[in-house]
Amino acid sequence: MSLLDSLKKEELFTLSEREVISYLVRNIEYIPSMTIGEIAEKTFSSNATIIRICHKVGCDGFKDFKYQLTKEIESNKYIQQTVDFTVPFDTCETTHEIMNNISSLYKESVDITHASLDPIEIERIVNTIYESKRMFIYSIGDTNLTVKNFINKLMKINYYPVSATDNHEELATSHNVKKDDCVMFVTYRGESSLFLECMQIIKRTGCKIIVITANEKSVLTKFSDYHILLPYKEKDNRIATFSSQLSFHYVLSVIYALIHNKVEKAEL
Repeated sequence: MSLLDSLKKEELFTLSEREVISYLVRNIEYIPSMTIGEIAEKTFSSNATIIRICHKVGCDGFKDFKYQLTKEIESNKYIQQTVDFTVPFDTCETTHEIMNNISSLYKESVDITHASLDPIEIERIVNTIYESKRMFIYSIGDTNLTVKNFINKLMKINYYPVSATDNHEELATSHNVKKDDCVMFVTYRGESSLFLECMQIIKRTGCKIIVITANEKSVLTKFSDYHILLPYKEKDNRIATFSSQLSFHYVLSVIYALIHNKVEKAEL
């Protein structure tokens, strides 16, 4: 769920907190440049009230709230028209309309994902993969198909990641992870109890753990060393994994391109 969507859930907040949120929403574009004291003064509230609001929407504090808000505002700049990422077309639409809808969905999914990425975190992830002895990747369902494409790319530059979820050998594979390896969990919802059990085993080794997910509250994210949070655009009633897999594909392609670049430079 986006930060702005969380702010709209009135049941999460007290009456006084709702009054502060009303000000935040009305002045959303100015908030990233304001201090917590300025907002408290404008809303006749306190720093503590604002920090409580930040915590209720899943942020660590006001600084994290402003950072997440800035990313979301930047991402929203790329939305050119209203696209339903869950059900992007209707049965009554013409072929031309459906073609336009899917085209918009593809473009906006990539643009929004691109705007949400932190280049510094991406570089840390790439360096971790490049310096690790082995790489283990955990993914299931449609996401596993996208990961297979990523693995296929890496094999072309002499990297051979282990697909840990093949043949349902996740737990056995997790026990084989060593400290000088790295592990990547790729999961849209980030709620798999099996993945959590695997992570608990892997965490004991001290190896670096990377998580790519759309669930900012996932326990996997909290246990990871590095993480990438994708835009959460698809709801549970989605008719296909359009936006999520496009986001995963884009992020993994960026990681591959940067690893490829490091390999090329090392050979010069």
